Amino acid sequence: MKRLLMLMLLILAIPVSASPVKLWSYSDTCAVFSLSMNSNGSIGLAFGYYAELLGPDGKLLWKGPTRGIAYSSALSENNILLIGTEGRWIQAFENGKIIWEKELNNAVVSVSISPNGDFAVAGDASGWVYFFKDGNLVWEKKISDYVWAVVFQDGKVFVGSNNGLSVFSTEGELIWDTNPGPVRKTSIADDVVVALVVPRSESWSELVAFDLNGKILWRYRFPGYARAVDTDGENIAVAGNFGNVTLFSIDGKLLYSKPLIGYAYDVATMKKYTVVGYGKTVELIAPNGTVVWFERFNGTVYHVAFSPKGYFLTEHGSHDVQNCYGTIDAWALTGTPTVTAQESNRKTGVNPCITGGLIALVVLMGVLLWRKRS
Repeated sequence: MKRLLMLMLLILAIPVSASPVKLWSYSDTCAVFSLSMNSNGSIGLAFGYYAELLGPDGKLLWKGPTRGIAYSSALSENNILLIGTEGRWIQAFENGKIIWEKELNNAVVSVSISPNGDFAVAGDASGWVYFFKDGNLVWEKKISDYVWAVVFQDGKVFVGSNNGLSVFSTEGELIWDTNPGPVRKTSIADDVVVALVVPRSESWSELVAFDLNGKILWRYRFPGYARAVDTDGENIAVAGNFGNVTLFSIDGKLLYSKPLIGYAYDVATMKKYTVVGYGKTVELIAPNGTVVWFERFNGTVYHVAFSPKGYFLTEHGSHDVQNCYGTIDAWALTGTPTVTAQESNRKTGVNPCITGGLIALVVLMGVLLWRKRS
């Protein structure tokens, strides 16, 4: 019996999964409204009333005050951080100092910047799009009553608004447009333009993929509000209030759809790994659709992202005025591809393998105690 007891203890001591390891953590007061990265692994933050830049190791490189709440962000390859503020300003920071700024017509809800930092695009809450070169306004156009997303890529300006999807040249000429419904998010992966369509009622959502000429390649509808979408160029992850996190290949093939217990705020994908934040929980999903790791935090998880340095980020915190903070954690992916443990219980945060082992151990100890007394 003693040998059996020792065997049970050894079994419980063997890890059932190779969980991600926390690399670093960074925290500050107020809320993170936007998080952006470049290919060097630097992290740009619209953090409350400040623009902040973190190095790939999580160290604060600089912090600069913004004109109003920093609401949107974009980071160039040479670490120029573009910030759009709730106070209708667009500001470009370098080494913690403003190198140019411009007051626009309304709150700047979306921004984009070229890799070298020379060109910038902004969209505001009154439907205007603005294009800048070296800090100078080249053109501006009112195309809707709200501009949700702007992307500057390959010499074109892609705009998602309540009037659909529009594509402009750097001279401001309309290349093509289409209106599948209000486009809240858009991204470009090689020769595919991905648009997330969400009506004003938010009663349904649709992911629509176009070619570079505006022809629809494929589409997929969700029975609820899809709040978040992300692509690594090969796959597309979608999550929101419709009860699932879903992964597609870039050609529209459904790879998996996993149920979520709660509403998702953000999702990210890299090489078919997906990380999703919902409520106070983060889950990491393997390419086969198995949840291999999850973590619960004290605050709500608002942002998740994959770094080109090979780790993923989680940002949790509180937007409460009396207790406003944000914490960013970096997690190494070491060991996750070899995980073979069953999916963890989302409600309790306890792995069923461990739970079963503990129950068996308790039963065994009870039997031993009963036999001793007998």
